[in-house]
Amino acid sequence: MSGLVTNLSMVVSFIFCVVGILMSLVSISLLGVWVGIELNFLAVISFMAGNSGEEVEGVIKYYIIQILGSCFNLMSVLMVMNGMWYSVSGTMLLVGMFIKLGAFPFHFWVAPVVKNLPWASCGVILILQKIVPLWVMSNYMHMKSEVNFMEVVCVLGCCFGCFGGLGVLNYRVLLGFSSIHQLGFMLMMTCFKSMSLFVYFSWYSMLMVVLISSLWKVNVFSLLDLTKDTVLNNLTIMWALAMYLFSIAGLPPFTGCALKTLFLITCWSNMMLGSSVCLMTSCVSLAFYLSMIMSMSVYWGKSISSRVITTNSSAVMGVMSVLVNLVLGPVVFEFSSM
Repeated sequence: MSGLVTNLSMVVSFIFCVVGILMSLVSISLLGVWVGIELNFLAVISFMAGNSGEEVEGVIKYYIIQILGSCFNLMSVLMVMNGMWYSVSGTMLLVGMFIKLGAFPFHFWVAPVVKNLPWASCGVILILQKIVPLWVMSNYMHMKSEVNFMEVVCVLGCCFGCFGGLGVLNYRVLLGFSSIHQLGFMLMMTCFKSMSLFVYFSWYSMLMVVLISSLWKVNVFSLLDLTKDTVLNNLTIMWALAMYLFSIAGLPPFTGCALKTLFLITCWSNMMLGSSVCLMTSCVSLAFYLSMIMSMSVYWGKSISSRVITTNSSAVMGVMSVLVNLVLGPVVFEFSSM
């Protein structure tokens, strides 16, 4: 009975989370956007409620950080509604959204929070909670001229994201730094075409959802978990994981390379230096993706020599990885040429 109640509460929380996102996207006022963000935030907190002490600690850290960002956003909304200090209110809105996104220079909370959370909660924070802030930033940057400031912030965010992930053994923390790195690309794209940002974020979200689902399925959280027999027997899922990691790293001919091409086409004409530095940081980030893949490959020989179990779900996941990472790549290239 308790399991049924728990599942029902998670479904209700997820519904309210989606309602909050939709409310923010269709709202015509900043106050409506703020209300939608807070409804989404409270629903996510209910969804993330953990069972262990470490999970509760991660949720509390996330709650405190998000409340701080909400305070900045609310003060910005009240200033705009009362016609006060438009320049100050715009700066406070940027700060509030940066805090909620975990963007530089407020990226410090991402790794400590996701380190203690289950994979489902990590997926919510690293993917779902970026939708509304990125949409707000995209609309704000189209009306403002802080393009040079945004370029510097994005470059520094990419640098901290790529160098912070080097030598990390906890895969949740590693994906947290990867999120900071990818956020630098997406924030730079908020200064330009909204459609390019939408395509980039949609495909990145798809890759992350399947990657996190795969890690969740084989119950892998760190390098040491690769020695489990259940992991060694899921060779198909391990190959699928490797393909998703190569794709997120932007290695050709995977779909992630098409996303980097889309970024380059969108931002090169106005942010040549910043775009170049961001792409060079992708080469550095490839190092910690390769560390994950090489760690897996150490045990692949052992898994091949043992009895390899191929289930229907792992076979479907393998086919999906080929489809998403290789076959659908030209579709993104088509979008990038539009």
